[in-house]
Amino acid sequence: MLRAFLAVAREGHFGHAASSVGVAQPALSRQVQQLERLLGVVLFERTPRGAELTAAGRLIVPYAERALAQNRRLVRAARSVAAGREDAVVLTVSAPLPGPPGGLLAETLRSFRTAHPHVRVSVTGLDDHDETAALVGGRVDAVLTWDEHPVDGCVSEALIEEHTSALVGREHPKARATQVTVSDLADDALLFPVRERGHCWAQLQAAAQAAHVELNVIPTAPSAVTDLVAAGLGVSAVPASFRFAAHPEVAFVPIPGLYHRMSVMWRGDDDADAVADFVSACRATARGLAAAHPDIWRPAHQDPAS
Repeated sequence: MLRAFLAVAREGHFGHAASSVGVAQPALSRQVQQLERLLGVVLFERTPRGAELTAAGRLIVPYAERALAQNRRLVRAARSVAAGREDAVVLTVSAPLPGPPGGLLAETLRSFRTAHPHVRVSVTGLDDHDETAALVGGRVDAVLTWDEHPVDGCVSEALIEEHTSALVGREHPKARATQVTVSDLADDALLFPVRERGHCWAQLQAAAQAAHVELNVIPTAPSAVTDLVAAGLGVSAVPASFRFAAHPEVAFVPIPGLYHRMSVMWRGDDDADAVADFVSACRATARGLAAAHPDIWRPAHQDPAS
């Protein structure tokens, strides 16, 4: 109920709030109404433009924020007990999966675990549109994401930009090319996780529109893309670091000028040391990768390639 209330307070609109937390609008409205009945006050004035906080609603906002923060601490403590050690710290991270060996996720976790052996890290994969709701709701503590536009209450920091490669079968005519264009991708079925990687898809679509071509996309689960391309069922566009997986039946061909930006996101009111240290590990790893592999990564502040 508190989460629903704060979402409406933040968005000023029941429909927008429902989208931000990933629930249906009727369910969110019922939760707010239940809270109003429980407290015996009206929290919002419903207006043609949305919903405005009443005086009672404005008074309750900081108390609700503190209560949710305390609930997240309770969940973190419960996870520690469930993990078998009351003194253990559990950090839950969401990231695009699968992640290649040697990529940002793998290398960040390697350095973080070395420096923080007492922290148990749980990694989960979420679709792009589920990330902020999971973060706001306390289901995850930090998110590595291709999105860089957090909702209110969350903080986002751009880490690194990764070059995009065309993924083609070893026998594909472009497998030995030095580079391909987005227009070249239009010649084949494009196997792409449209729903799961919506932000990357939007950027790829924009590049295709700029090139005046239409992509023949076939929505495909992220974990299935490489195997289906290897089987000759189409091509794809993937982060260049996927080449570290060394799949013998596919080739990675650079697409000039096409980069995707990876950010780390966390709740602004989360004062856990593990979260702050994880964000620091992300920064350090991003700097190291950009220096070691400039053909794959570059610092996020660098201007786009022409």
